[in-house]
Amino acid sequence: MEFDELISGGWARHEAETEQLALDLIEGVELVADAGQAAAFSALASHTLGEHLSNWGGAATLIEGALHGLEEAPALTSTVILLGIAQEFAGDEAAATASLERARALGGDDVLVGVRTHFARASAHMGVGDTSMLVQEHKSGMALVSGMTDTASVDRLVAIISNNLASHLLGLGELSDVEGAGLLAIAEASRSAWSRAGEWVQRERADYLMALVHNKLSNWEAALEAADEALGIISANGEELVDEAFLQLARAQAFDGMQNLGDRDAALGVADALAAEWGEGLKGWYEDQRAKALSVSA
Repeated sequence: MEFDELISGGWARHEAETEQLALDLIEGVELVADAGQAAAFSALASHTLGEHLSNWGGAATLIEGALHGLEEAPALTSTVILLGIAQEFAGDEAAATASLERARALGGDDVLVGVRTHFARASAHMGVGDTSMLVQEHKSGMALVSGMTDTASVDRLVAIISNNLASHLLGLGELSDVEGAGLLAIAEASRSAWSRAGEWVQRERADYLMALVHNKLSNWEAALEAADEALGIISANGEELVDEAFLQLARAQAFDGMQNLGDRDAALGVADALAAEWGEGLKGWYEDQRAKALSVSA
């Protein structure tokens, strides 16, 4: 198996074939040849073995293998951070401390390394199901970001990880007030970062995420505003029919929450018409989300 196939294919099948992918990663660690490949490999290894299988020791071993033989350089910083987090979650505090010190030395920027460390730790807490610590680590990371005069070096990281964390929280049941506030802050961080680092598609999808978050928190008017903002971005830039259907579904949920049944049905009509010609898989997903949306706001 070639390296690119291992990584791209691995992300595509990591949920359906988690244990087999873990074995493939063990066999494929020797394919890592440079710092860029080490970073890509370590992200997948940490997510698969650590977050999915709770085998943090195994994740640490694989990341150490990916680093083996590579010359120390700033480009290894993110990989060494992931090593430290894996060691921390495996209970090896001494090794974790040493790795994170190594990352700071490699990175040469304590704030940047701190942001990356907090976000890596937040992702790990997502994997183990510790929602309160997920929210706290994200908050700590964003406190460092807020003090940066130029956030370009972390914008994509903040956007992507915040999106993943918010999506995870959206899938949970009822949230506490603290968790709800954390969800809102995390989604706002993603939208803000995408506004600086993303293309128009990322920006409209960040607004869609905001609409979902506001609907979950029963902030119906804010949800409608976010969905309309996303639809406006699409209208001004091109066409995304799948996104438009789900945005109309978010609008329908907001109208339903406001007991505005006429506008709810109109939005549902647009969404249903857009989804009518989809294939079985995507149409099934739409129907599932449609049912959930209306049951939540009812």
